[in-house]
Amino acid sequence: MKKTIIALAALAASVSASAQEAAKSSELAVTLDITYVSDYVFRGVKLADASIQPSIEAAYGDFYAGVWYSDATSQTNATALFDSEADLYAGYNLSINETFSADLGVTRYTYNGGSQFDSTEAFVGLKANVLLSPSVYYYYDFDLEVSSYIGSVGYSLPVEKVGLSLDFSATYGYIQVPATDYSYWGVGVAVPYKLSETAKLTGAVNYTSVDTSNLNPEQDQVVFSVGLSVGF
Repeated sequence: MKKTIIALAALAASVSASAQEAAKSSELAVTLDITYVSDYVFRGVKLADASIQPSIEAAYGDFYAGVWYSDATSQTNATALFDSEADLYAGYNLSINETFSADLGVTRYTYNGGSQFDSTEAFVGLKANVLLSPSVYYYYDFDLEVSSYIGSVGYSLPVEKVGLSLDFSATYGYIQVPATDYSYWGVGVAVPYKLSETAKLTGAVNYTSVDTSNLNPEQDQVVFSVGLSVGF
């Protein structure tokens, strides 16, 4: 599930950000990314064990679209239904003024566990170009009838002497599902290292805690990841 991987964020957002930045200097920008995660956690819930997650995103002006895939390198009975996932997404970034911008789009989720788990989700977000880069998003899944409210902040500390930065993030989410509601929060740090003008290697660690054990027996999750992204 692409959006907000969530952050959460740190790696999934970095793919979109790099493509959008490149679009400012050229009409069409394409970003390829491949990431390894020690666990696949989506909105506080563990969906799969260690996974390889490649993606490709194209941006043209303020429009963007992409394909994201996750394939578990191992699985347990609890995660077998979600060991393979393919998502298609598209969106539009709308500049409101120098401070605020909106993000509108839709994502189609598909799983190897069966079509009963496939769903379509629309999202709208508001982002502010101020200290801590706050953002708030609302997601609605038409098939699962799930509403998700997610807010995040972030701060990037450049370490120019070694060509990298420390990107800190924090996320809080409230999820309304037909059976029960739950909330989660997470913090993380990503360390992107610029390999060239178009390539970047990113390592990250994220901690997530969810308030119910019904959805996630492992309420506290620490996830390590490493990813390579290349822009064209």
